[in-house]
Amino acid sequence: MSSNSNFIQKAFDITRENLILAQPLIIFMIVLSFTLAGLAMQSNKITYYVFAVANILLSTAFVAGWFYMIKQGIYFNKRIENGEYRKPEERASASFALGKEFFPGVGEYFLPATFTTAVYLVAAAIVTFLIYKAGINFLPNPDIDINKLYAASNSTPAEMKNFVLSLSFEQIKALNLWIYYIGLSFFIFSFLTLFWFPAVFDINSEKKEFFLFTPFLAFKRNIVFIFKNFLGSFGIMLFLLFLNTILSLFSVIFNLNIILAIIGLLVSFYFMTYVVVLIFLYYETRKN
Repeated sequence: MSSNSNFIQKAFDITRENLILAQPLIIFMIVLSFTLAGLAMQSNKITYYVFAVANILLSTAFVAGWFYMIKQGIYFNKRIENGEYRKPEERASASFALGKEFFPGVGEYFLPATFTTAVYLVAAAIVTFLIYKAGINFLPNPDIDINKLYAASNSTPAEMKNFVLSLSFEQIKALNLWIYYIGLSFFIFSFLTLFWFPAVFDINSEKKEFFLFTPFLAFKRNIVFIFKNFLGSFGIMLFLLFLNTILSLFSVIFNLNIILAIIGLLVSFYFMTYVVVLIFLYYETRKN
């Protein structure tokens, strides 16, 4: 049985050797920046909602095609391990051909991906509401202006320092409790939904269930998978949290100038691709 370090390394190798997997993400983020800008400029409510729905459908179409492409990339890696591609040029050609898998993935998985995304967002909204209500009832009120806190968190380190110094000890203590509480709550939610989408693609590929049932059956399969592979799954989650923390720290450096910002953007694209590859790889390898 492979250890988590094997999965971490293999996912890195798959991502590095198949950079074509990051291409749809880059294109999608560029297109999305334009469509979101168009959405922000809409003053007519009807037009606004049309643009909003179009952005949602664009996003779920991307998820369907990109995740399928990554799943095919993992199968491609299995074929390499089985010795099907012995020459480097054969592997390079087959890797480049993964780009052709995007649109078939959109066609096959668009409906289950769209409905699962909707269910996921509703579940996240409900969980957020419940977390907030529980916090109000059980945690001390920091009595802080949320708008000032948000402005300070998006300002310079010096302004953030001045904001913190303006708070009393009790306010800082209460604020820290809320930060730890919210962070832990969303960590648990993320952990319990970590393999939801791989399970969606797994169920839909079996072609046994109507797509409206797919999110719920996939969530059940995701939960069963997590608890059957609890230590490994938890290790993957901790590793992803560690990577995200490191990337967040480096974001301060990446924002120093335009060249570093471009490098940071490319690193973030690679990081996001690597994360999805790792999650799908772990699920596909351990699901049986």
